[in-house]
Amino acid sequence: IGAEAVEAVLLNGERISSGRIREALQAADPGTATKMLTRPFAIAGEVIHGDKRGRALGWPTANLELGNYLRPTYGIYAVRVTLDANGKDGGSEHSGVASLGVRPTFDPPKELLEAVLFDFDGDLYGQTIEVALHHYLRPEMKFDGLEALKAQMDADAKEAKRLLLPSLRA
Repeated sequence: IGAEAVEAVLLNGERISSGRIREALQAADPGTATKMLTRPFAIAGEVIHGDKRGRALGWPTANLELGNYLRPTYGIYAVRVTLDANGKDGGSEHSGVASLGVRPTFDPPKELLEAVLFDFDGDLYGQTIEVALHHYLRPEMKFDGLEALKAQMDADAKEAKRLLLPSLRA
């Protein structure tokens, strides 16, 4: 078996490594991780039933357990979600906003990735989806009530749309 040494791959004069990618994700910097990976860091999983709180607030979520993935910084992200290629929506991609963390406003804390898809209205339960982290918006927060949470969710969605949808950047 032949072996060949390969030069280090550099980005801005620094070596790309899995450790640097992990550091970027844990430092709330998905943009740097994307540059090193040449694609956004993504978490894939089966959509599970949640507590239905998002739906009651007007923001239905696709909930994923995190499994064996590296834990990026907990917080709110602008995301793109790719639906199951074998599902009825055939691998379509949707912009959205997601909460990654333990939902500190609710008891008991439960670690989840909860994604809201902006332009989708359908049933994703049981389907495997992939949630790609494009922009870190803010850290997780505990809110005093549901109205404060809903107001922040509205603001987060507006910012995610501004970042992800070119027509809204003007």
